[in-house]
Amino acid sequence: MFPDLPHPRSLAASASGADRLLGPGFAVIGLMLIAGWSLPIMTISKLVFFAERLSILDAIAVLWREDQVFLCLVVALFSIVFPALKIAAALWLWYAVDARAEGLHRALDRLEVLSRWSMLDVFLAALTIVAIQVSLIGEVTTHTGLYVFTAAVVMSMLGVRRLTVLARRAALND
Repeated sequence: MFPDLPHPRSLAASASGADRLLGPGFAVIGLMLIAGWSLPIMTISKLVFFAERLSILDAIAVLWREDQVFLCLVVALFSIVFPALKIAAALWLWYAVDARAEGLHRALDRLEVLSRWSMLDVFLAALTIVAIQVSLIGEVTTHTGLYVFTAAVVMSMLGVRRLTVLARRAALND
């Protein structure tokens, strides 16, 4: 899927120092996203006897089974589709696009907007936890998946921001 060698004039080819780790960093972030989707994000305890551990993928499946199609699609879009597209696009822009290409800055600006939208899922998870904690029938315990997913989203936002800075710097050096 990704070229063995970066495009001769790509951001990856022109990077130096710690910036050279940006591409592999995005690959690690992709793995963190997958872990964040599948690891439990919370346990919801209702009354004393019933407890359910949920991952993001489990939550999407439950919403689908309960015919909550709109919510299912919103959660899937903001927690799976947007972050996955963002990582794939960042890797492509890092390795395959000429750093001097006209469309690079426009693509990076769009990617930054996409990054902001992917934080919506972290907000939804936090809001769900607060809503259940406030209710009298349930208690929520957070788990590793929530923190891994949040870290992946935040790190991807920082990585995209760094890509933008490097692209602007490359444009100034031409």
